[in-house]
Amino acid sequence: MKTLLQGTNQVLTKVQIISSSNALTSLTNSAKQVFIDNAVQAWNEVVDQLYSNDDVLRPYQGAEDSIIIEADKRTYDLPCDLVQIRWPMHEETEGFYISEYPGGYEELRNIQSIPANYTGIPFKGAISPIEKEVYLDRVPTSAEAGYEYKFFYWRDTVLERATDQFPFDDGVFRSLVPAVSEIWKRLQHNKFDDAYFKASFGRALRMVKQQPADTTYIKRRAVVSGGSLGFDPFNA
Repeated sequence: MKTLLQGTNQVLTKVQIISSSNALTSLTNSAKQVFIDNAVQAWNEVVDQLYSNDDVLRPYQGAEDSIIIEADKRTYDLPCDLVQIRWPMHEETEGFYISEYPGGYEELRNIQSIPANYTGIPFKGAISPIEKEVYLDRVPTSAEAGYEYKFFYWRDTVLERATDQFPFDDGVFRSLVPAVSEIWKRLQHNKFDDAYFKASFGRALRMVKQQPADTTYIKRRAVVSGGSLGFDPFNA
């Protein structure tokens, strides 16, 4: 799979900032840093959009972690790269589960007039919007201390190092280069070819989802060029 450095070189070659014979060897270059930074940002925007479509889980996005509950402790730290917990948490020795509290953190806090009175095995949890912690519906006692609850989560997979690999094959990579180049031009010059972007992005999306080409695409699309920095190419 291609690396972020290779992707940056492809985009900067396409927009004629560098030539194929004068490729970058790193993502640091004082004379071209703004061009490089915009290429990196453009790649991350397009990759995020590609895998947010239809809730597709990108490769390498999933991870697993756990919390070990302690007596008299109600909140627990979560991984620093966590984006979203995939509930429930699972204690595999006794078969206990902690599911997401449907009303969210604020409601869970508000319905318990005296929170310290709710003790024992936790059954529900919510993520605190104040701190990145999971808040349990019950305070564990010494009887529950030591139980380990494992959970699957989606992690942040931002591309930032030259050696970071794209989470797709070379066919998807080639299809995305024109789309990323259009985002780069929007960031750099406030220019954007909507039709060209959609054609490129659509090819890549079909490859990821392994769908055949939509023969009605040309009839349905609206051709738009240019726009302000606030223009959203993904939802045009």
